[in-house]
Amino acid sequence: MLKRVTGGKAVDIRTQASKTWVLCPAEEAHTPPAIHLPGEIDRIQSVSPWRMHDAELASIHGGQVRHASSEAHLLEDVELAGAFLYKDAAVSQPGFGKRHWWLSGSIPLERYTESHLITSHMGSHFFGTLLLDDYPLALLPPEGAHRLPMCTQPSRHNAQYRELLELPMSLPVQRARIDRLIVYTDFAQNSLKVKRYEVLRTALRRNCPRTATSSAGVYLRRGRSGELRLLDNEAQVEEMLAGMGFDIIDPMVLTAAEISSRTLDAPLVISVEGSHLSHAIFSASDTATFVVLQPPDRLCMTYKEYTDQMGSMRFAFLVGDRSAQGFRVEPDHLKRLLDLVATVAR
Repeated sequence: MLKRVTGGKAVDIRTQASKTWVLCPAEEAHTPPAIHLPGEIDRIQSVSPWRMHDAELASIHGGQVRHASSEAHLLEDVELAGAFLYKDAAVSQPGFGKRHWWLSGSIPLERYTESHLITSHMGSHFFGTLLLDDYPLALLPPEGAHRLPMCTQPSRHNAQYRELLELPMSLPVQRARIDRLIVYTDFAQNSLKVKRYEVLRTALRRNCPRTATSSAGVYLRRGRSGELRLLDNEAQVEEMLAGMGFDIIDPMVLTAAEISSRTLDAPLVISVEGSHLSHAIFSASDTATFVVLQPPDRLCMTYKEYTDQMGSMRFAFLVGDRSAQGFRVEPDHLKRLLDLVATVAR
């Protein structure tokens, strides 16, 4: 305990690994350019605070990219308390929640000889990366290995998606001592990650109830969930898309099974940029195009990184105009982009 409170800046817990091994080496890949109308890049004012400007522009242009390796790290004699892991003076926060120097004695201390951590910091804090990162992370440990989940921000869809994807839903561990803990570095969209996405996409199709899906595609409402990215004229955009045959879906009022059923094999997924796009990553068509409506002051290409690696998927975007409450998208602007997508992505 003394090391935790007197050691100054926290030490990355992975530096304390007694052994590290590579599961997938770093890879080079060629990525396609994003589909967009002429002049779209000039409309960008700034990028998401989580992203780097030059990297986002490079993603838009496409070309050669390098995907980092996926690695496993063996940590010995680790303590788990709430959202945090401790080993000597090193600390990390894979889980969701505030830091506590000690936990109530009413929380039982669990002991594990060996376990595999299946929660990441980003996945425990954000719905989008829960599906993009932590769901495939759960497939990394070998068959029969003990998996260690930590606290994740509550989501009404989490348990439902885990059932559809054949991922066990275990109660998070709150307090534990682990003799041997394997933690993973697994953020890259490399070939090992893609294989696990394909496993999850196949599992969903085994379990998803099939209903009539719009041949045009789907529009996912973002609404006011998560960080506010309000599309001022969403009703106007929805009216145009509904007239074109798109299914307008509000994920906040549907179950995961209902969302998956309505997005199953959708050729186009249109939405404001945000975590809710992950509702379609396992259900959209193998040749789907994600059409993302970007606020001018918060460009983010997270889902292009996903579509770039998924074979025949493509990514398109437009940049809206700032408004008093958020931003707006002119329906004709979107219609011209969809016309371009129809010629480029088919």
